[in-house]
Amino acid sequence: MIHTKNKRDPVSQKKEPGHSVINGLIDNCLSEISFNKWKSQLPRWLTEARNALLSGNKEDVAEILNSERIEQVLKEQSGQLKIVVIYNIVKLLREIGQLKRAESLCGKLQKLQPDNYIVYNEMGTLSWKLGNISGAVKYFTKSKEINPDDPDIWCKLGNNLARLGQIERGMELFRNAVEKTPEDFGWHSNLLFHLHYLPDLDRQEMFNEHKKWAQIHAPPSLAKADHNNIPDPDRQLRIGYISPDFRGHSVAIFLGSLLESHHSEEVEVYGYGDITSPDSTTEQLKNKFDYYRNIRGINDKSVADLIEQDQIDILVDLAGHTGDSRLHVLAYKPAPLQVTWLGYPDTTGMSQIDYRLTDSIADPVGSQKFYTEKLIYLPNGFLCFSPCETLPAVADLSSNRNGRITFGSFNISRKINSSVVELWSRILKSVPNSDLLLKFKSGRDDEIRQIFLRQFEAHGINPERITISGWLPSPAHLQLYNHIDIALDTYPYNGTTTTCQALSMSVPVISLSGDQHMSRVGRSLLSRLGLEFFAASTPDEYVSKAVALAAKPDALAKIRETMRDKMAASTLCNKSLFARNIEQAYRNMWKKWCNTKIQNQIRC
Repeated sequence: MIHTKNKRDPVSQKKEPGHSVINGLIDNCLSEISFNKWKSQLPRWLTEARNALLSGNKEDVAEILNSERIEQVLKEQSGQLKIVVIYNIVKLLREIGQLKRAESLCGKLQKLQPDNYIVYNEMGTLSWKLGNISGAVKYFTKSKEINPDDPDIWCKLGNNLARLGQIERGMELFRNAVEKTPEDFGWHSNLLFHLHYLPDLDRQEMFNEHKKWAQIHAPPSLAKADHNNIPDPDRQLRIGYISPDFRGHSVAIFLGSLLESHHSEEVEVYGYGDITSPDSTTEQLKNKFDYYRNIRGINDKSVADLIEQDQIDILVDLAGHTGDSRLHVLAYKPAPLQVTWLGYPDTTGMSQIDYRLTDSIADPVGSQKFYTEKLIYLPNGFLCFSPCETLPAVADLSSNRNGRITFGSFNISRKINSSVVELWSRILKSVPNSDLLLKFKSGRDDEIRQIFLRQFEAHGINPERITISGWLPSPAHLQLYNHIDIALDTYPYNGTTTTCQALSMSVPVISLSGDQHMSRVGRSLLSRLGLEFFAASTPDEYVSKAVALAAKPDALAKIRETMRDKMAASTLCNKSLFARNIEQAYRNMWKKWCNTKIQNQIRC
């Protein structure tokens, strides 16, 4: 998740660093300042395309930016104006998802501006979006060489180094960015998010860093002190969900299950979506809310005012410190009760957020001291998973077809740190007749594959035993689970969606548990199916469980036959039960607030 500088709210704005003249011209072609500076000289159709984008009409933008028109303008324009025109087109094409065309045009821009760090910055962004992470690292590194003092470039480079499994190098860049510009909340959130990928964590240090973020960027003084919501403990509640991930994203998978099962007599649900690139999932989720608000581009205070006008009783944050989060909206406390759930594996550090939804396995006794929010334990787990309606058929064991046990992990590359590689190598050494199948977004990038293969080779594993796949659309993504016999979870950041999908495809998951939420999600999910014995408490136990299961083909075959039915019958997939549990949690919070409100009114 890439964080960008958030300029929506004056509370957290900062001055931009100085640029050269040309850099200033193309720094942000979609901004009002730079666009209006050249508007009178730009082709009219380019202005029309920009207006169409701002109106959300991406199809109109694509129609306007046809190849013939672009070729013509490239022939007609020259000098600085040509540079501004090309950059505007590149940005527009990127926004509507035509990344290859944008990349091609950006190559032309590079020839015109071979020493412009902003051009390399854009090329890095396009490479990242196209899944070419090694290319992104190359371009962001070049951008940093030209302009070594821009923390924005440091963070973009750090993000992509993390995707290469080089989390320690990335963290150094994140820390430098925060030290140089402590007032920038986006970079600070970026640091918090990536702390979770480090193999060795000091939990107290992490907690302190989250509180530090809140003290600097979301002081309690911003919060509304009193709310006029009717303190009736038994009335229908207005629940607001706010997120940048109402789209093809893991958050949407789990939220969708809840929205489908909410009981209308208990709650009325509002969605506040800050979606960069709406997709078909966005449209599906819109229809599951009673009311939906598009808050993209609206500043934080105005969004808070909107939520207050909607008289939301409980506002639920679904993003925490992930990309494009709107935590600053919650800093104003527009709802009397605020909750964080689902999208972030840790505390927000904010006193304005009252509760965090979890369960007693993911956050065992003693965890409360590491959260500013009060932990609310849902009785049957903090997640509900709804498998795809058109799940591929479960195939026979891969080992029966090819004579070799195939371990696999489809977690993102950032979770595959050096400690995970060492553990998986131990498993492969202990099961000589075995292979490992990995899948992550940038898996088609040959340079990235070589980086990971060399890590395994350093532990004595022949690279021929490792297969790395890139991103796949569904159902091909799910069908790939038919090629593995045993899934291996990552540590310390466990998988969530990947674990649920593996189980839904009848693949057992071996998970390693730690002492904090992100390293206990695997255990929490497995326990819902009665499979706690697949969760290990130590690295040695993790290795031994994987090796022992690989030696039991009959047990694997039985699991293959029964897992899908077991999952369907489990509490993990019981949407109605989950909705009742979470609505009861909301009701308990609300009754407590009502009692406090009424008591205060009596005292006054």
